[in-house]
Amino acid sequence: RLSAATHGLAFMTKAPNMASTDFSDDDGFGGVRPPRPAYSPRDLMRNALVFSASFAILEGCISATIIISHEVVEHHLASSVSAVLYLFFALGTLVAPALVRRAGVKRSLVASMLMYAVYTAAYMAPSPTVLYPAGALGGLAGALLWTAQGAYYTTSAVEYSKAKGRASVGG
Repeated sequence: RLSAATHGLAFMTKAPNMASTDFSDDDGFGGVRPPRPAYSPRDLMRNALVFSASFAILEGCISATIIISHEVVEHHLASSVSAVLYLFFALGTLVAPALVRRAGVKRSLVASMLMYAVYTAAYMAPSPTVLYPAGALGGLAGALLWTAQGAYYTTSAVEYSKAKGRASVGG
């Protein structure tokens, strides 16, 4: 049996039953995808709720870091680092869809979470030479994370619709 980890959806908790045998989808690298697992509507809903809670906690941590940064470093530096963060977030949205498509949803989510961790850890050694690059990395992480979570929710919604026996989006 293939594990849920081999199939782009994050936080799958139950082993899938391999109902689909469609090998026609290109994986973007010239190969074919393994068959998609069939998840129950309940599993899909639970996964979406766990993902939502995890996403909210992560974004809460990032928001807290931005707010608390004014207490950790001087106000001007904290504001400048926040500006760099948001600038790179905005610029990152231009390349994030291609990165998510290339790396996949799960890898993009993990990579962006690790990049966010570097951003928050930078405040443990708060100097401009550490914080500015960390702010840029944090901005790129945000763009990648928000793009990947959109792809995750879209995929989950389509899979949920299929599991419930309803017509899927675009099909």
